Amino acid sequence: MQILIFLLVLAGLAQATFPPFFNPITEKLVEFKDPQNTVLQGFLAYPSFTSPLNKRPAVIVFHAFTGRTDFDNNKARNLAKLGYVAFAADTYGKGKAAPDVPGNFAIMGQLLGNRTTILRNRILANWNYVKALPYVDTNRIGSIGFCFGGLCTLDLARFNVGLKAAVSFHGTLTDYPGNGTSIDASVQAHHGDEDPHTTNADADAFLVEMRRRDGDWTFTRYAHALHAFTLPGVENWGIPGAAFNPIASNRSWSAMETFLAEKLL
Repeated sequence: MQILIFLLVLAGLAQATFPPFFNPITEKLVEFKDPQNTVLQGFLAYPSFTSPLNKRPAVIVFHAFTGRTDFDNNKARNLAKLGYVAFAADTYGKGKAAPDVPGNFAIMGQLLGNRTTILRNRILANWNYVKALPYVDTNRIGSIGFCFGGLCTLDLARFNVGLKAAVSFHGTLTDYPGNGTSIDASVQAHHGDEDPHTTNADADAFLVEMRRRDGDWTFTRYAHALHAFTLPGVENWGIPGAAFNPIASNRSWSAMETFLAEKLL
């Protein structure tokens, strides 16, 4: 009887979602490959009581043009504290991110130029890695992304592979080549109203796309917000039209938490 009670307690702990201040997490770097055998390195964080006996929802975090950084790792940690298996993805390749802004823009540009081939394969490699984790509920996987990562998360939604929810923060909103007529994932997009890179005209075109795909979507514009409004210090990187906006950053993250809880928990 005591053994049975002990096992039930363990099962309860594995399934429980604790408050963020009382939710110990496990984290590690992991490596995997895309179909071209490029080594990718992601950052995995999840509640320490996670077990294959009680599968958890997962959230993939797609990085900005910088490649995966501590910013993305910390977002994964924050999501893990909320009870998700969180995975900071890698679409550049292990050790491939450049040490400066021009170098990373060049890498991003190359991937965008191969959006339907190399980039698609790398997005799906991250998806497949998370989906194969034994403690992930494959029916409850979401993704979020920042800037270039916003495009990645929206493209993953456009692929209709079973993603449940997608959130874009100041992401590139350009429709996927070849278009498509549907979108299965619920979509939440956050856009800076004064963003000169992804403009309001781009935003309007994105809404036309979402209506055409007849999906479940929410779109929010933030007053006085420029591009990359969630990235602290970006205004010091020499990128015109990019600046951190704490109000837009906090409001969009809070909205994301509510959205993911509705769709995944």
